[in-house]
Amino acid sequence: MSLTFAEIPDSDQAPAGAARTAALSQLAAPRTRRTVLRAAALGAMTLGLAALDRSGVARPRAAWAETGTFGLQGWDRNDCRDGYPNGYVEGPDTNGIYRDTYPACLGGTWRGSTFCEAGWHKYGTWQEAGGIRADHVPISTACGTTTTKNAWKWTTPDGVTYRCSDGYTTYWGGGHTGQTYLTICRART
Repeated sequence: MSLTFAEIPDSDQAPAGAARTAALSQLAAPRTRRTVLRAAALGAMTLGLAALDRSGVARPRAAWAETGTFGLQGWDRNDCRDGYPNGYVEGPDTNGIYRDTYPACLGGTWRGSTFCEAGWHKYGTWQEAGGIRADHVPISTACGTTTTKNAWKWTTPDGVTYRCSDGYTTYWGGGHTGQTYLTICRART
């Protein structure tokens, strides 16, 4: 038969003639059975939480870099402070579906969703309108630091987060003779 906390008697409720124990005589706090059981319960809870904390369940996970197509790495954060500690001035898209929304990406001759495939900069040869061939190659750059990454995230004032993925696009045909431009893929995350 087990006892509840309320059923455990205090030391001053001991049966008449029972001898006091000297087990906790060195402690300055009152020594009662309830105090000992509370200490045991607190110790068990501490060990349990320590085990959870060690496994990472009890604390928020650290951010990690995204890995995109072809093993490209992206920045961890969505405010671009790891790539541009002082921030940057976003440029409006030059093409694609986000052309009339808040700007999110920086740099490049052209920026927009038309340079994206599966949320990252296109790779390979694509046929464009007018018989123009476009060769797309994603690149990794330093983005303001010494760590090379292909993409960074940016959250616009309306709360939408986009990935801006860097690449080069070379155009052939239709008056183009192999001009290469820095292009930025803008994809919603």
